[in-house]
Amino acid sequence: KNAETIATTLKAAGFNLNLAPVVDLNLNPDNPIIGKLGRSFSADPAVVTRHAAEVIRVHHENGVLTTLKHFPGHGSSREDSHLGFVDVTDSWQEIELQPYKDLIAAGAVDAVMTAHIFNAKLDPELPATLSRRIITGLLRDQLGFDGVVISDDMQMGAIADNYGFEDAVVRALDAGVDVIAIANNLTFDPGIATRIIDLLAAAVADGRLSEARIDASYRRIMALKAKWM
Repeated sequence: KNAETIATTLKAAGFNLNLAPVVDLNLNPDNPIIGKLGRSFSADPAVVTRHAAEVIRVHHENGVLTTLKHFPGHGSSREDSHLGFVDVTDSWQEIELQPYKDLIAAGAVDAVMTAHIFNAKLDPELPATLSRRIITGLLRDQLGFDGVVISDDMQMGAIADNYGFEDAVVRALDAGVDVIAIANNLTFDPGIATRIIDLLAAAVADGRLSEARIDASYRRIMALKAKWM
C-alpha cells in the first residue's frame, strides 16, 4: 500500500525514477542512518528481497523506475556517511550482497546507488563509490549487473571531506559509476552540472578517462530511458 502511494504520487508529479528501495540489511539497529531511521525492511536478506521486489513491481506498474541502495551494504555501519568517513570493514557481512544477487538474477534491477562506505575486505584503498574493484569488479563482473550505477550524493561528508571534488568525480566514473548525484549544492553553485561536464571532458582529453568509459555509461543511461520512452 505504501509503495503504491509513493509510486502513484511520483508518477502524478512527473517523476519516472525513484532512488529507492533501500536494500540494506538491518544488521545494526543503532545504525544512525539506516536502522535508527527505520529505512531497512529486515536483517533477513530473503525478507528484504521480497519486500524490495514488491516495491519494484508496484513502481513498474505505475511507470516509475527504481534504484537499489546502498551498494555494497550500509546496514551494519556505526556512522553516517553524510557526516564523514565510514569504515564497515569489521562489521560488514557478505550476506549484505544477497538482495542484489537475487534481484539482479531476477532481472528486476533498473539502477543501483553506491554507498560512500570504506570496506577493506572489498577494497583496501578506496570507498565503494570510488572503487573499481567494488563497482566494476564486484557489482558488474561478479554479480552480472550491466545497468545504470548512480553515485550517492557527492557532497556528502564521506567524500567531500576526504577527497577533492574534481578528483572524486573522475574516480567515480573510472570506477564504473554512470550518473553523478549532486543533491546539496545546486542552490550555492547553479553551474555545477556544467562544471562536471567540463571536468569530465578534460579528463578524457588528458587520458584519465577513456572515451569508451563514457560511451559505456551513455549506452546504459539510454537503455534505462528507453524502458519508458
